[in-house]
Amino acid sequence: MGNIPLQPSPTQIWYTSTDGVVITPSAPSFCQTIVSNSYDQGWGIITLDRPVTEICSNAFNGCKNLARIIFPTLCTSIAQSACQGCTSLERVILPESITDIGPQAFIGCSALLQISIPDTCINIAYNAFESTTNIVRYAKPTPAANQIWYTAMQQSAIETAFRIADAEIVSNNFRNGVGIIEFDSAISVVNKNAFYGCKNLVSVTLPEGVRSIEDYTFAICKNLITVTLPDSVQNIGTCAFEGCSSLQNINLCNGITNISKYAFARCTCLKSLTLPDSITTLSEGLLSGCKSLTKITLGCSLKEINPHALEQCSIDELYLRSDLPKFHTANLPLTAAIKIYVPHNTLESYIHHLLWQPYSAQFSEYKLEE
Repeated sequence: MGNIPLQPSPTQIWYTSTDGVVITPSAPSFCQTIVSNSYDQGWGIITLDRPVTEICSNAFNGCKNLARIIFPTLCTSIAQSACQGCTSLERVILPESITDIGPQAFIGCSALLQISIPDTCINIAYNAFESTTNIVRYAKPTPAANQIWYTAMQQSAIETAFRIADAEIVSNNFRNGVGIIEFDSAISVVNKNAFYGCKNLVSVTLPEGVRSIEDYTFAICKNLITVTLPDSVQNIGTCAFEGCSSLQNINLCNGITNISKYAFARCTCLKSLTLPDSITTLSEGLLSGCKSLTKITLGCSLKEINPHALEQCSIDELYLRSDLPKFHTANLPLTAAIKIYVPHNTLESYIHHLLWQPYSAQFSEYKLEE
């Protein structure tokens, strides 16, 4: 192939393999039809019948001989588990058009050393690069202190009838798949009702310096999938994300000291949630109606669980971070089938505790990561 250009054409994906032979994509349907897949002079070329805008879920999942991959211009999204378990993958080159990297996209890529992530990529799932311990070139872009970044269903600027933050909007532009709301000064509060009922909103990234997300801020944003919060957030208000029925990913940092009632009620696509160690109370209706929630991690400072905090939740896995919780088990949805995970070397304390003894057969230990 000689000297290759920096990036493939919109209909091609380039790669190398450890054994110098063709890599066959894992996904039964690759979003587009593969026209050809050849390997010559050290490079593989997958040619598709039309431009590639998304690398679909599980596209290269488990392709253990994949060594390098270059995604095409115009590609905007790397979907869930697209390159999961590619244990020989060392380098990934993404185009400037990329805006989204999905959950577990590169999980288990234990040889990954370099990946180029453009500034346009504002939505990176919290576990996109889990178990990629060797990675040396990965910087997740973040908004400036006076910006909010977002993506939208209709690929256009979102509109809201409410004042968004504690600063005035200077501009709200949408291009290359990314929206940027810019304010005249740094923001610290995202106001009550700011994005209430905004059905066009798909993902949002808030800047460092935001301390509070007020009541109903993102309530009834039915297409909101991912929220990225800065470490500066301390408060999440009443019903802040209530009714976000597509919400799948939200990171809750350890600086959060208050999550008010019904904050995540009826987030019916939310499957797992880790509550930070700084939270002492699960408030009324906090996760009520989260019917897909099967895994929850409770922080070590938790002292109180409201009787209605976890209504209509079908939790299969409960992770506890404290040596022995201070809260009463009565308000937990404990069943005979639930698996309970406790920190290493605490199993005996739980088994012999009066409140936890009935569930002794359901305990397992895990190594607590700080």
